[in-house]
Amino acid sequence: MKLVPLALEHIQGHTALPFQLYGGDGRLLLPANARLDNPRVLERLRQQREVYVQPNDYEAWRRGMAKAVDTVLFTNAPLTQLAKARPDPVMRSGAPEQPGDLWENLVKMLNAGMQSLGTDKPWLERVLEVHAKARGLAERRKEESLFHFVYTGGIITAFYSARQALRSMIMAGDLGRELKWDEDRIELLEKAALTMNIGMWRQQDQIVTHAKPLITPELQAQMDTHAAESVRLLQEAGVADELWLEAVRLHDDTSLAAQPIAQLQPAQQMAMLLNRVERYGALISRRAGREALSPTQAAQQVCLGADGRPDAMGALLLKVMSLYPPGSYVALASNEVGIVLARGEHVRQPIVAALRNAQGMTMSEPRLRYTAQAQSAVRAALRPSEVSTDPPLAKLQELRSFLRSAQAVSASAAASGAPAQAATAGSES
Repeated sequence: MKLVPLALEHIQGHTALPFQLYGGDGRLLLPANARLDNPRVLERLRQQREVYVQPNDYEAWRRGMAKAVDTVLFTNAPLTQLAKARPDPVMRSGAPEQPGDLWENLVKMLNAGMQSLGTDKPWLERVLEVHAKARGLAERRKEESLFHFVYTGGIITAFYSARQALRSMIMAGDLGRELKWDEDRIELLEKAALTMNIGMWRQQDQIVTHAKPLITPELQAQMDTHAAESVRLLQEAGVADELWLEAVRLHDDTSLAAQPIAQLQPAQQMAMLLNRVERYGALISRRAGREALSPTQAAQQVCLGADGRPDAMGALLLKVMSLYPPGSYVALASNEVGIVLARGEHVRQPIVAALRNAQGMTMSEPRLRYTAQAQSAVRAALRPSEVSTDPPLAKLQELRSFLRSAQAVSASAAASGAPAQAATAGSES
């Protein structure tokens, strides 16, 4: 009997399945239509790394599920109907944390560690702990992670240095993976992103909270030499890896951008990448004296070469972040205004949650919009200051969970060799 694997995460949230489930040895685990919310059944399933199904049974179920998902997605369905189309285990397992709580805890943890800079307290251990937790969280919730730091950066100045460091870490790691760098090098790149500005950590936090900061000669000197000071602090704390240290030392060297990336040394490549993500993140972040730019405005300043076209590193940043990254606001062809939930398959076609209708009224609940469709295409990127509607983060979390569920259907289809459905667009991981 031929069987195909089915990951347990793809069946969680269903009360029953219309097909039999088998173990890896071919033994029947559950008959068709068995209740999955039975504690004994759940325990039996938890003991399995993977379950198996007969391909014909599973394919019929998958097609029906994908059709239901497509139907509600493209008929302006409310959240309640989306939930009925595919219950998501994340939303069924008790009270989840508030959206962004995990990242905000890491922001505060990193900031607290940096208050010990220049002392004999183990601040570097705190940084490494934050890095490990942030890396795991970003791998599990990539779109949500970007959403949090793009969105909060556009409206919040508190803990600017920590927020910028973590945002830079996430972006840098993504760009390094797109360049096919090995994981050891990417890990050093992420650590460099977290620590490249420790030489002016407190000063940077002070500057962004003043509408007209007083830049004294002493402060200017600290800003000019902060890269070298960051290296000194790292060495003093015991960091000896030359790639890490050199990437931090060179991250403000704009002359590197004039050279082809392939001709640069590894540390120089890392430094050039860090420079781009740092500048991009700074421009889409609010300061007391300047509103955050839209992502497209930031890209014009950071990604274009002398000829007005994206250079190699700029093109890479746009490919990875897209023109409209998660957490940014957009105006749609329908005259609706929304916030990007996830990147799409094309840099110009994100998945959006509409917040205001065509008449400019705030919607009672956000609605999903696939911008690959002409009527919902992105017309323009918006600055956060241009949008007066506060996004309902808890409801956006529900939409995001629904997208993950739709992708679970797509992942199962890919594993079984079945064609993907339209409802699985996006890149949440």
